[in-house]
Amino acid sequence: MRRPLLLVGAVVVILVAAVVGLNRAVDPKGEFYSGEPVETALSSRCLIGDDLVARTYPEFKHDLFRRRKVARVIFGTNGAGAGRVNLSFPGFGPEHLLDAMRNLEEETAEREHLGIRIVTRVSWFNTATPVPRFDNSLGSRLKYLLSPRTLKSSLDLIRKSRTLAFTGWQKESAGGACVVDRGSPSPAWRADGTFTGSGSDPKPPWHGFAWHRLTPLDSALAIAQQHRWNVIGRSVSSGPAPYTHELKALFAKHGYAWRVRRMTR
Repeated sequence: MRRPLLLVGAVVVILVAAVVGLNRAVDPKGEFYSGEPVETALSSRCLIGDDLVARTYPEFKHDLFRRRKVARVIFGTNGAGAGRVNLSFPGFGPEHLLDAMRNLEEETAEREHLGIRIVTRVSWFNTATPVPRFDNSLGSRLKYLLSPRTLKSSLDLIRKSRTLAFTGWQKESAGGACVVDRGSPSPAWRADGTFTGSGSDPKPPWHGFAWHRLTPLDSALAIAQQHRWNVIGRSVSSGPAPYTHELKALFAKHGYAWRVRRMTR
């Protein structure tokens, strides 16, 4: 009686391992970040398809900073400029800014100077604005790999294109530009971290000031102050009174200026 149970258990384990292995190899939803297509795009002067990185924006932008090796970065707008790399992405807010600052701290030498422009937005502090979560915890990853929906998506992608399923990306020409993508060449990302799409975040009606979102901004500015990085604070609009008052005071607390000024690029 014990041997059949052990045999059944072994078969179940093998099947589960096979499902996990297939889903991890194909990764149909792009839950696992890979720097290989990004490196290919940068070395070939191609755009980076959004479908490659949409679920791993923080990791993508961290990797882009590491590869570009620039001393000036910008947050909160889709602009860049000469010698800068833009580390924002759709849905970017104070929580993501703190995560990015921690990464800059890890990637930057102790005495290396950084120039940082932070373009805050009124929507960051609207209680109705959703905050995108990028959950890469072990539990979340296991749930994804074991999901029957993920398995179905893996099989569908294999039937559609074995190259996309097992290589994970392709290089193609679209609109006169070279794009490294996973089937959808548009929208895409440029080498300076700017987005070819609209880049516009949802702007729900104002429902009140999200005071708790000042905390991660405060912590992010504290990291910059500790390393004596040069920070410039800007906003594209004045917004409600708490926004202008609190932002100006918070930047000043760390020795930085913040003002409302429309960006030219």
